[in-house]
Formats: sequence, structure tokens, C-alpha cells
Amino acid sequence: MTLYLFIFSVVTPALISVANTGTLVHETLSTRLPSFKETNLSGNTPVIASIYIPLRNLNLLYYYAEQVSNPGSPLYHKFLSPSQVKNLFYPSAEFSSVMNYLASHHVHVMFTAADSVIVVQGTASQLSQVLGIHYVLMSNGTTYYYTAMGTPKVPGIVISSNVSALFFSHPSTLFTQSDVNKLRETVNQPNLTAPIEAYKLTELRGVYNVSSLISKGVNGTNYTVGILDFYGDPYIQQQLAYFDKIYNVPAPPNFSIIPIGPYDPNLGITQGWAGEISLDVESAHAMAPGANIVLYIANGNLPLSSVIAEIVSQDKVDTLSQSFSIPDEFIPEFSGSLFYQCVVLTDQYYAMGNAEGITFLASSGDGGGSGYSAGPLGSVGYPASSPFVTAMGGTTTYITFGGFSFNVTAWSNYGFVPPGVNYGGSTGGISQVEPKPYYQWGLTTPKGFPNGKEIPDISANADVYPGIYIVCPGNVTAISGGTSEASPLTAGLLTLVMQYTHSKLGNINPDLYYLAKADYQKAFYPITFGYNIPWVASYGYNLVTGWGQLNVGEFASLVKDVPSSLSIMVNVSNTTILPGQTLGVKANVTLNGQAVNSGSFYVTLETVSGNVTTVKLNDEGSGIWSASLGVPENDTGITFVTVWGESNGTSGYGIVETYSGYFVQFLFPAPYQVCWTGSGINVVVNVTSPSGGIAPNTTVLNLNVYSYNVTNNSFTLVNQTSLTFNPVFNAWSGMIQGNFPAGPLLLQVVNAYGYDAIFNGIGLNSFFILSPTIAEPGTVYPGQDIIIEGGLTPPTNLVSSAPRTASDLMTGSNVTAELLYNGQVISKTQVLYTGTTYLGYLRVPENASPGLYTILLFASYDSYTLNETIPGFYYGQIYVGSRVVTPLNFSNTYVIQGSTLYIYSNITANGKVVKYGMFSATVFPTLLTQEYSLISTVLEVPLWYNSTSGLWTGNVTLPSTLSLGNLTYLGNSYFAEPFKVLVTGVSAYGGVTSTNVSNSREFFVEPYTLITNDPSYTAVQTYDSAFQNDTLTVNGNLVNDLFLGNNTIINSHVTITLSNVTGTLILRNTQATLVNVLANKLVLINSTVRLIDSQVQDLVALSSVVSPIQTRITSITPGPPIIQLGIAPYQNITGNVTISITVQGQDVEQVLVYLDGQLLASFQGNGTHEVNLDTLKYADGTHEISVTANQADGLNSTVTTNVVFENQLQSVSQKVSNLNETLTQGISTAHSTANVGEIVAIVALILAIVGIALDFRRR
Repeated sequence: MTLYLFIFSVVTPALISVANTGTLVHETLSTRLPSFKETNLSGNTPVIASIYIPLRNLNLLYYYAEQVSNPGSPLYHKFLSPSQVKNLFYPSAEFSSVMNYLASHHVHVMFTAADSVIVVQGTASQLSQVLGIHYVLMSNGTTYYYTAMGTPKVPGIVISSNVSALFFSHPSTLFTQSDVNKLRETVNQPNLTAPIEAYKLTELRGVYNVSSLISKGVNGTNYTVGILDFYGDPYIQQQLAYFDKIYNVPAPPNFSIIPIGPYDPNLGITQGWAGEISLDVESAHAMAPGANIVLYIANGNLPLSSVIAEIVSQDKVDTLSQSFSIPDEFIPEFSGSLFYQCVVLTDQYYAMGNAEGITFLASSGDGGGSGYSAGPLGSVGYPASSPFVTAMGGTTTYITFGGFSFNVTAWSNYGFVPPGVNYGGSTGGISQVEPKPYYQWGLTTPKGFPNGKEIPDISANADVYPGIYIVCPGNVTAISGGTSEASPLTAGLLTLVMQYTHSKLGNINPDLYYLAKADYQKAFYPITFGYNIPWVASYGYNLVTGWGQLNVGEFASLVKDVPSSLSIMVNVSNTTILPGQTLGVKANVTLNGQAVNSGSFYVTLETVSGNVTTVKLNDEGSGIWSASLGVPENDTGITFVTVWGESNGTSGYGIVETYSGYFVQFLFPAPYQVCWTGSGINVVVNVTSPSGGIAPNTTVLNLNVYSYNVTNNSFTLVNQTSLTFNPVFNAWSGMIQGNFPAGPLLLQVVNAYGYDAIFNGIGLNSFFILSPTIAEPGTVYPGQDIIIEGGLTPPTNLVSSAPRTASDLMTGSNVTAELLYNGQVISKTQVLYTGTTYLGYLRVPENASPGLYTILLFASYDSYTLNETIPGFYYGQIYVGSRVVTPLNFSNTYVIQGSTLYIYSNITANGKVVKYGMFSATVFPTLLTQEYSLISTVLEVPLWYNSTSGLWTGNVTLPSTLSLGNLTYLGNSYFAEPFKVLVTGVSAYGGVTSTNVSNSREFFVEPYTLITNDPSYTAVQTYDSAFQNDTLTVNGNLVNDLFLGNNTIINSHVTITLSNVTGTLILRNTQATLVNVLANKLVLINSTVRLIDSQVQDLVALSSVVSPIQTRITSITPGPPIIQLGIAPYQNITGNVTISITVQGQDVEQVLVYLDGQLLASFQGNGTHEVNLDTLKYADGTHEISVTANQADGLNSTVTTNVVFENQLQSVSQKVSNLNETLTQGISTAHSTANVGEIVAIVALILAIVGIALDFRRR
């Protein structure tokens, strides 16, 4: 069981206040970013202002937000209705008063939200007069924004600045193939490959264990996915329809686009948000095809708090995906009032949304553990760091086909810390803004790091190695990813859980952390491999993937089975405090409505600095527990007032968010700036309250300086200094000077809330550290080289004080790299300047063990002008794994142009089959072998593991004279030549291939152009073509062609020469001449065909005429007629004889009988015909009888035989006289003659049959 705290006091937004005090006055302070200078703003400039009226009953709001989302609470999932929220928390009376005031001054109200946010639009002059503020324009020479200052005439907080447009001008967590291409173009080295591939979004359903739910109709029906993006996409509805069509996904029941503020969707194309919107909408819809979709498009000039307030007050959605992040590194640039409205006020509206049942999700970022900051602090961002939002990290998902299976690892880094771009894998780390919420108290904070919220909470697919296919504007398919994908994926998946449980979910974070403790392996897919620099994935919670991947199918059932617990209501006297104040806390503890008077309960003030104080509560009876505590001097920034304790073994928590102390804005140095303490860094800051009030100029700030050491992942205090008010700057300033360690420095204010992260010394943060196989995870094998390439950045303060030195060190510094493992340097190299860049190769020793290795980069420049050595330092990490072997086979070694070549590889590592990973093939002409690295950046053919065959399989369409196929990089050239294929990539757990071209295999392209599967070709290439399953109309010549499959020529007059029919060629209604043709099968329909010097295996003739000339035909269907003569060859005949002729054939039209070439008789049809022959009319001797039978299809047969006419009689007397003496001899001679005649007849018959085969022809 769990105790819960009910916070019911009314909170005012003043920095110092007592509950139930009168109206407070807030200062509007201009938002001044470093490097921006103030100029005048024209009074006619259109501006937007947001007026915030404090919500009522904030303690009660936080109570409901926590109770309805906490497993075991009696209020668990008993969400508030919009009317209840309005009655409890909306400041409706104050809201009406302000609205009346604005109406009386004719101010245009763009929209209102929660009766507490009023967004107005007007000119700078108009709003200055009405609101009592003054506008200025801030510029750094290329970028502009407006901001306002002054004491507002209306109650509440007034924020008027479009500085948020700088943070939302481009998607911050979107990772696409274009990002990959930029990296490829930047690193242009030999022997590199850049494998990449993608799959359908719908394939991920099986990965999250929801395929069975969707098949049963659990698809998000009756629930709504909300998506928050900026600017817009004018084509998103058409894109989603096309996405649904090509991937067989039903359209959503309802898809609405709701603008917040001015709506100009075409700007989404130029600002890059259209691609983000495509990814968000399609990802959510693919996971929840039955859910409604509401796409909120916010104007980039609006504060985030006003946008969230509008969404919450509409209460139209059940989940809200937010694919953006404001890194903590940007926060030092904020003014106090900007921080307050961006974080503190937005947290209040997130809490209100939780109370209504809305689940908020936000992308953690794509910069890994250090990519958006100087060091590992500052990369995580808001809103992912909010305790009321689920932070979504990134995974890499590998899928097999031919029997679905999958494997998931962390989305890892390339090997280098990306310089503020989306290269770095899943962003994770410790928040410097939001303290660790109570549900994370069981997590261990890394030593030396803040006590902030640990990010992410969970993770989902994000990598582009492999990525997913999305449909972008213009219905163009592209590869995409990033934690921008993880957030909408999960937002869609959670609507399935809602449908299954018949309930909204609200803030799922308490559920996640409860289930992680109660049933981790069932609720989650643990992630045990991956890194994001400096954090490493491991079983359980980690700062790369959080708890890992959610098993949504199991989560849907587990979330329904949570035990009940206690309820506690807590009252605090103030929710905005200053160090030194006294804070009163009361708690009412009950169990099923009964007071709890036993146990131990405490109140803790928790900030990012840790537990700054804990006081035990006293039992006052009747379930009331109370305490009074002093706010410590180090209580600064957002503070969670957490009441916790136990009674009879049951623990409980309650939380109220407050703000304590002053806010410090760093004007110099700017975050992420390169400076050098050896020349002295002048630190300039502004100090205000969150409501805009300037701190007393007597305030002295204590500043600690920490150096980060990647070898032990820790911060070390290296300097302390003071910042005092400087009237020259009208701000606080101080100096940091000394020879402090080079590399990341953290500047931390002790007695106010403020921090800054910079690079000390020569900047090495733009260096690339890469494997020859450019992919994630960045992996090399023993014996391979790590590529190190980049440029140096001179310290900013050196550029102004010693410009020549700053310039020279960019090309004249000594740069070295070291490979570190288990604290030992195992390899080192020089990184030399090549004239355009620094380049070096760091060898991995042959005996290196598998594991994560750290790369240390050092730079030094000896300046005789300054008489000092200027140092530089930075780092990276890369995985050393096993070598992966990729033997190749092809569907054919000899292929034709335009055909599809299938590629097969039995990929192994250490003798074991690799089933999971990302591998692709580079296909290039042998003549371009030297350019294969460049070609790899243009085209990669994806390979997928087929569980049935046990092989990695891919296919490529080869170029031809008609189309370049997949090899578009070739342009117009000759394609009949040898080609090579090289397979490269990474396995799921850190194996990597060689990129040496010697591992490629060759195939050969024949000089034929494939023309395939077109049913209506009328204009074709008449030579060197390979027709496959085509229907052709040709009037002319076809020369040197191949006919593959089943082809048809219709309505044509064509001559086909020197060609090969390997399949079936059908000639229909065609006159054709085939010369030197080898044909497997010809089918003739109503056609006339001459065959010259050809060979035909199988001929089928239907209502056609065939004329073979010197042609061999093995089989004919139907065959020629069969003729049988009723007379033996060379038979002696005399007088009148009747000769029978039997004819059998297909529709025999005419039977012609000739004697010695003269027509003797004619008949029609099949059957036996008789011919009467009077031999007396002819001379004795040998005569030729010939019979020709003609069929209607043009086939005919001719049978010829010879007979002997004998009509001269010897006298009877002569015969009688000689009869006795010659009888025996005559009989013998007669027998002998008969035998010879029989032999001659047989030979003649055989010759006649051969004659039939060779001489039949069509008329």
C-alpha cells in the first residue's frame, strides 16, 4: 500500500508571499540572449503578448495530478471532468476583469485558455499603452526577436516576446536521412561506407506486442491521439491518405487539425516542420489505426505554457505527443520571467492535464548524453524533464522477415559527441532544471551529478540504422527516425491500452516505476546493449533508454491490477519561497476515510542540488500531521515539497512544485562557448526573481567552477569566485582566471539558481570520431583504424584579445588522440593538419577485447606572443566488437540491363550466424572501384535476414538504356560491364564488417535492355532488347533481341533477326519473317510466318500459315495431315486398278493425286478415297504416284511412291513349253525379287517420312 498527500492550499505566483495575500505586482523583464544587442522596435510592428492569471488552488491541482495517476490511490484513474477542473482551478473572476479591460481598449484577443491565459495581438505601440510595457528589438546581426519590459497595468504575469520562435524554428528531435547525408558529405575519406535501410512503420506492431490486440479490434477506437507541432504542413491530410494506401492501413475515424495562434502551414515546408509532422502523424496512426487524431499546430511565436494551457482547456485528446526538446543548455540564456513561463507555468498546465487524464509524452532528444552541451550536463531538456511528462528515449529495432522476429538495443552514438546536431543517439542524463520526483527516488544518482529528474523514462524506436519509411510532402517516401518517432509511436500505442482497460491513463510515470519494481521483465523489454556518451545501457534503469522498451501488450493487462492504498492531504503555507523563509506544512492522513494517527511522516525540500532539508511531521491528532521548517540558503530553483512516510509498513508520497530564490541569466559566456581561463573569462549575469524583479544590487553570488573528467565520469571543483553587481554592465560580473583543466567546464551558482557549461581552451568539440563503417552503433574491430577528423575552434576571449594567436592556433596546433580502455592508454596517434582539416587514424590493437573504449583528444598551441601554451581537450567513445564476415552469392552471375539482381549473404561473426543487425550492399561498376566510398553515400541496397532461408537477402534493379534503375548515380553511360557488390554494416551487439573492397564480389551485365511487364508497348527499342512479358506492336525490324517469359506481338508486320526466344512468343494477326532465330516455343494465331535458317522446339499454329525454309522444327501442334497409300512401292500392276488413299488431318480442305506430275484426281476432307487407274493408257515401266493433302491452317503433307506398269504378255505356248524345266528356278527368282522389293519399299517409306518432316509447308 502507498500513502498519498493531498495538497489543498491556494498558491500565489509571487516570489515572496503569504497565503491569501492581496494582489501582487509583477515586473515584465526583457528577454536578453547572449550576443544580442538592444535596438528600437517600430511602433507599427505586430506583436503578441500572453497574460497569465494565477490558477487557483495549486496545491489541490498537484494533489489531483498525483493521486489520479498513482497506482493504489483511491482516486487512481478517477479523472476530473472539464467542468470540475474549471470550478476548482480556473481564476474566472480575475479572468473576466482582465478581459473587460482589454475589450474596453479594443485589443484583439487571439485566444484564451483555462480562464488563466489570454493571448492578444496588436502593434507594439498599442500594447505598450494598454499593458504598460515597453518594446525593444534584440539583434545579433543575423537573427532578430522582440521583447518587452516594464510594470504591467493588468494583474498577473505578462510575457511578450517571440524569442520562442528561435527554439521552435526547426524540429529539435527529428533525425532523417538528410542528416545522415550531411555527415557523409562532411567526412570524405577513402574506404568508408555508409550503410542504411528502413522498413514499414506497421512492422513495429509486433515489436511492441500489439499485433494480437489490433487483430482483435483493440486499435485505439474511441480514444484520441494528440500531436503538438509547430508551423504546419499544408499536405498532411493527403500524405496520410497516401500512407494508408501504400501500407494498407485504414483511415483514422477522424483527423482534425487545430491551429493555436496564427496559422501559416506553408512555413512548415521551409522551416522543416512538415517532415516532422509527417513522421508524427504517420507513426501514431500506424500503431493505433482506430484512434482519432488531433494535430495541434502552434505558432512558433507563442510561449509553450500558453499552448499547453489551450490544449488542456480543450480536453479533446487522451495522449499528447511532443516531438521537441529545449535542452537544459539553453536555460542559462533565459531571463527569470521567460524561465518561469516556459517551465514553472507549463508544469502547472501539465499537472492540470494529468488531472483530466491526459498522458503527455516528449522526446528526450537526439544528441546522446553530451551532444547539446559542453559535457554530460545540459543535453536533456524540457518538457521531457517535467515530472508530469513521460520522457521518451530512443532504441534501435532490428527485424527479420520470412518468420517475424526482432531484437532491440539502445540507439547508440557514432563514436563522437555531436556538436549540437541530431547525430548522437538517444539523449539521456540528469536534468539541471527539474528535481528528481518521488517516483524516481529508488534510482541512484551518479556521483557528482545533480539530483535532477533522470531521463528518459522509457524508450521506443528512433534510429535510422535502420529507420522507418514515412511519406513526406509531395508523397515522397523518405527514411526518418529520432526520438521524434518514439514519442508519437508510444502516444498511439497507449490508446490501445486505454481501449483495453476502458480508461484514460493520465501520467503513466508512477505506473511505469511501480511495474518496474513489481514485474520488470513482464512489463518491459530490457535493453542491455548500447551507449550515448558517457552513459551505457544496462539491465534495469539506465540513462540511455530508461527502463527500456514498453511491452505494451503486457502493460495493458498489468496496469489493471494494482493494489489499493492510503490517502493523505497536505497543506503548505506558500508555494513560492525565498531562502530564509519559514514554511508551514500540514498533512491529513486517512485510510478509507479514517484518520491515521500512527507512523512516521516527513517533509523534504528537494531541488536539483539534492535533499536540502528534511523535517519530521508532528501528529496533531485526528489524522493531522504538521511541521514548520526554515528554507535553507541553498534551496534555489524549482523545489519539490514532498511529504512522505509510512504507517504500518505502508509508504506514501505527495508533491507540490514551488520555486525558491533568484534566477541567474548568463549573459557571458554563452552556453557551449569556447573560452580560455588562461586569458581570463569575464562572467556577466543578470539576477532576477521569476516574476521579473531585479535582485538587490548588494547581492553577492558565489560561483563554483567544475571540470569534467570523462575517464571517471565525474566533476571536480577547480575554482570558486564571487559575482558582484557591476554598474558598467548593469549586471553582476566576476572573473575566472587560471590554468584550469581544458575541456568542459560547469559554472554553478551556489546561492541562486543558475548554471552554464562551456569549453575551456582550444575547442575540439567539432571533431568527428568514426568507424570506417558509418553507422550507429559506432563500432570497430581489432586491427581496424578509427578515423579522427575535424577543425579547431579558438577561444572567444582570445579572438578579441589576441586575434593573430587565435587564427594561428586553428592550423598550427599539435593534436593527438589516445585510445583508452580500463584506464589504460592502449594506442595513440598524431592528428595532422592536411591543409583543409585535421586528420588522423587511431589503430585498434589486434588483441583488443570487446567493449566500450574512450577516445581522448588533446590539442596544444605554444604561443610566443602570450608566452603560454594554450591547451585543448575533448572526448568520444566507440565500441570495439567482432569482425563480421559477409560472403556473397547472386541469383545470376550474368544478368541483363534493367533486370533485378538478388543478393544473398550468409553473414557470420566468430563463426556464428548473425540474425540481427543492419547490413546493406554497395553496387558499383568495376571501373569505379576507386570511387566506391563516394558511391556508398549515394546508394545502399538494404539486406534483410530471412529466417526461412537463413540468408540476408536484398535486390537491386540494374541500369539500362531506358532507366537507371536503383543506380541513378551512374548517369547516361554504357552499362554492359562487370559490376561489384560490397556488403557492409553492423550487427546488433557491436560486430562490424570490413570496408575493404577486396571483400566484394563481381557479376556481369549483358548488353541487353530489359523491357518488362508493359501490356501496351507501341514504340520500342528495336535492337539489343530483352522483352519480358510484353505486348508489342512492331512494324519494322527487331534485331539481336531476347524474348523472356511470355511475349506477344500483335497487329504487326515484323522481321525478327538474330534473336532468341527462351520463353513463348505469340504472334497474333501478324505477318512475320524470322531469320536466324532460336525459339523455344512459337504460338501463331491468324498469322503468316516465314522461318528462315531457324530452329523451333515447339510450334503451335492456329489459323496460320507457316513457311519453313532450311528450318528445323522439332514439334508441331496441330501436325500436318497423315497420308496412307493402298499400294506398295514398286508394285507391278497391269490393266485397270483401284488405289485407295486414306487421309487424316486437321480440317483437310483438298487432297490432290498426281501421276508423273499430272493431276490425276482430287478430293476433299478426311477419310479413304479411291482412284481408278487404267495402266494400259501408259507405257510400261516405272511411274511416280504423288498425293498431297492440304489443311485449312496451311499445313500440308505429300506422299510419293513408284510403281511398275507391265502390260506386254508372253505367249502361252512359250510359257507352257518351258514351264517344267524353269518352274523351280522361276519360283526361286520370284521369291528373291519379292524380298528385294519389300526392302526397297521399306526404304522408300522411311525416305517419305523424312520428306514429310522436311518438306511440309504452308500454301
